[in-house]
Amino acid sequence: MSDADEGPPTVLVAAHPQAPPGVLREVRAGAEEQGVPTAVLRDAGSSPDAAARRSAADSRLQVGVGVGSDGTVVVRHALVPDAVLVLPSDVPAGERRQAGADAARIVAGGALRAGGQRGL
Repeated sequence: MSDADEGPPTVLVAAHPQAPPGVLREVRAGAEEQGVPTAVLRDAGSSPDAAARRSAADSRLQVGVGVGSDGTVVVRHALVPDAVLVLPSDVPAGERRQAGADAARIVAGGALRAGGQRGL
């Protein structure tokens, strides 16, 4: 599903149906605080990285986030071969919010602020 047919362009957040609601809330809040809307897609059965890759490809903004059932967060840009940011499930809420803000900053061409990739 693409966001091309519905409303404004968004950062797509593809989340496993069992993803922790608090993780989704923080990621979305971080992006929206930067003025970039988000939309959530349910993505069962794929890894957070695969979900992020697919959501980036489907987003008109070319930025997607994948959230796993354990709360792992992956941020991707459709034109970049590697994940831009990977956060394991055990990071504090503030880092998850920053990951969402960084997804928005990619859209705006700004510098990223999160602690960086921690491994996939």
